[in-house]
Amino acid sequence: MKKTLLAVVLILVAYAGFRWGPAVFPDIERALGIDAAAPTVPEAQPTPELAEQTLDRFEQFRAGEIGDRFMLGGTELSAVVRHSLPGMIPRGVAEPTIVLHRGQVHVSARVAVDAFPNLPRLDNIIGLLPDTILIEIRGSLVPLDQGHMALLVDRVRAAKIPLPARLVAEVLGAFGWSRPASLPDDALEVPLPDGLRSVFVQRDSLVMLADVPPAPGDGREGTR
Repeated sequence: MKKTLLAVVLILVAYAGFRWGPAVFPDIERALGIDAAAPTVPEAQPTPELAEQTLDRFEQFRAGEIGDRFMLGGTELSAVVRHSLPGMIPRGVAEPTIVLHRGQVHVSARVAVDAFPNLPRLDNIIGLLPDTILIEIRGSLVPLDQGHMALLVDRVRAAKIPLPARLVAEVLGAFGWSRPASLPDDALEVPLPDGLRSVFVQRDSLVMLADVPPAPGDGREGTR
């Protein structure tokens, strides 16, 4: 008898869902003690449109129109690097992605092996190399000089396999980026736009502070 009753209830529920849909199911779920699943919010993608919006907001920030503190997430940075900085990404590097997590910077990209003949031999570490491999870099952003930051790299992975520390400098050097004498071998140079007083990573955001000139009479103009 109980099994027959349960079958009838399930049939009625199925028919109600077919006939009236969302108007009925929430009430039935509440009656049965079932919590409705929270709606999922689609994650933003690093599109050209997002890159353009991000640069527009950054120009407003530099013009002093939206305060003296500006924050960007990894998706926004990835969009700008992919679509708005021509010449910064070497040929043979695809889909650069930036993730900020717990104050550290994670950079990944798919790299065409043939485009970088100076890459150290990785087949002894990860086996037979495909035409394109995933390179992942993790590091911390620190000041370098007035116009640059340095990404001090503490880990490089190729095809998800960590590389020995002795190969980090060779891998970074293989990409051909300019390397001033003050830059450590295990670091990447990161240029800074004009008008910034400070840049740092806080949790999962890149924080930029504007170099705001002192207001008249605030005591920072010096004595006459």
